[in-house]
Amino acid sequence: MLQIIVIAVLVAADQLTKLLLWSKDALYQPAPVIPGVLNVTPIKNEGASFGMLQGAQPFFIVMTLIVLFAVGYYMIRRRRTQPVFLRVVLAVLFAGALGNLIDRIAFGYVRDFIDFCAFDFWKWVFNIADASLVIGAILLAVYLLFLHKDKKAEEKTEKDGAGSESAAEDSREAGGGEKSENSDG
Repeated sequence: MLQIIVIAVLVAADQLTKLLLWSKDALYQPAPVIPGVLNVTPIKNEGASFGMLQGAQPFFIVMTLIVLFAVGYYMIRRRRTQPVFLRVVLAVLFAGALGNLIDRIAFGYVRDFIDFCAFDFWKWVFNIADASLVIGAILLAVYLLFLHKDKKAEEKTEKDGAGSESAAEDSREAGGGEKSENSDG
């Protein structure tokens, strides 16, 4: 249920902000929100993140559908065993992909409009779905690098640790005990 709520809220926020702030009449014309820091600049993005692979819409649609199916299947199959953090992260990623997929299918391009102009090095315009994808990817990396515990590796470590302790006990019981400090060898 939590994942459905996260997905619904983010997709609704993405589509609503695009509806309210994106206009064909104002394409590529910055409208300052915070002068010198943030503009609303409607653009048509026919590529991927940061404008890569312009004009490859069929590829993006097919790949997005495959990813959404795979992530959706995983979220449903593993929903009872996933930590809440991972469930939220996957929902954020799913929502970002879905928000941009809606645009690609409905318009043939993604509607971007958030334009941070405070930084000279930042030239990209994005939307809520893009932000969801980037934030979700960063949080997924954090999860995988720092929070995720591989159950199979843990079981193997516990089994190996218990196995070596058990072998040492068996050896001592069989008369091959440990050397004492007074032992000559």
